[in-house]
Amino acid sequence: MRSNFTGTLVAIFVLVGIYSAYQLGTGKPVFGQDRLGTLSEAELRTAAEDLTSRDQIDAIFQLGVRPGDLSQTVPVLAKLATIHNEMIKHAADSSLQVIGEKAAEHVRPFMEENTTKGYRIACSALRAIGPGSKIYIEELKDLLRDDNPVHRKCGLYALQGMGLEAQPAMEEIIACVLDKDLNNQCMACRILENFGADAIDAEAALLEVQKNGGPSTRGWAALCLGAIGPTSSDVDVADLLAKQLQPREDGRPISPIEQQRILTGLGYLGPEATKALPTVREKLSGRNQFVQGHAAFALWKITGDSKEAGDVFRRLLNDSSMVNEAVYLVGKMGPDAVSLAPTVAKSLNSSLPATRELAATALGNMGSSASSYMPQIKGLLNDEDPLVRMAARKAMQNLKEEK
Repeated sequence: MRSNFTGTLVAIFVLVGIYSAYQLGTGKPVFGQDRLGTLSEAELRTAAEDLTSRDQIDAIFQLGVRPGDLSQTVPVLAKLATIHNEMIKHAADSSLQVIGEKAAEHVRPFMEENTTKGYRIACSALRAIGPGSKIYIEELKDLLRDDNPVHRKCGLYALQGMGLEAQPAMEEIIACVLDKDLNNQCMACRILENFGADAIDAEAALLEVQKNGGPSTRGWAALCLGAIGPTSSDVDVADLLAKQLQPREDGRPISPIEQQRILTGLGYLGPEATKALPTVREKLSGRNQFVQGHAAFALWKITGDSKEAGDVFRRLLNDSSMVNEAVYLVGKMGPDAVSLAPTVAKSLNSSLPATRELAATALGNMGSSASSYMPQIKGLLNDEDPLVRMAARKAMQNLKEEK
């Protein structure tokens, strides 16, 4: 099951990228008082690499805004993007994303090492840089054909950040859907999800995995089939996914994460999944609250009606164990979730920074109908947590633009 923390990191990555770009364009500091503004780029690199420095995260962010010599800064950020500390990694990812295409060429020395370590560093950086990494598409295709499953994994990881620019590697990605390594199968599906209907050539491979794969890969295959949408083949995707949610004949349980991915696939189908609504509604009252939340979100995607889904989310938003997941999903509903704004707003006062950050983001996404919460959000502009402050700034910006 995706943890609340993982969901929060997704939001962190987006927000940091947005606000680093904002600072780059306006010259205004993102993180409150710019304590590091007087440091040279060389000093920032030193602080960014110092795991004991209280300024490390801020220094990494600053390098995205003023990287200086890219030939020196990009390698530092690339290495930090492989650190197991999530905050360090995501800060480095964000700065590489902000630098963008200009950073890509400076990753080449790692790729040309032709070592597992070099591929890991290079591909972590390329994933963060995103579509600007397309100059490496042939090298990444070679990695996907490599006999070493770890090297294939590196290539897949890089391609996940490239969006539609990864499509030239379609043949190799489809082959990885049937990889002997289950993690590689899942990573290939994550890439195909980005392609939507353009991934139609992968349908046969996805159907094979959806039928005979393991719990995790079956769920990913279902999600991708939903993302592809209705096809000209004789496969009724909505019916197929609805049946996948039913208890198995052999009595094996369907894991919550597999159910979540199937529900996501049905949500991608939208109104085309209307026939699956009875099955989706069964999940609204099931035992697992994580599944309930994703069933509610799928219900909204299929019907376009937020009331029934809102009743479920209102309950989950008041459950301390589910509030982050619920706020995250509600935030994706945008203005349709405005009836939940009073309940979401309670989380602005949470003792947990991640919850405050997600709540501010969700309210901002609701637009002008949630503008009455601007005073509460404004109070977070001086929050002790820099990520909460960023979320508050973005929310205020969204609400002002919508008014």
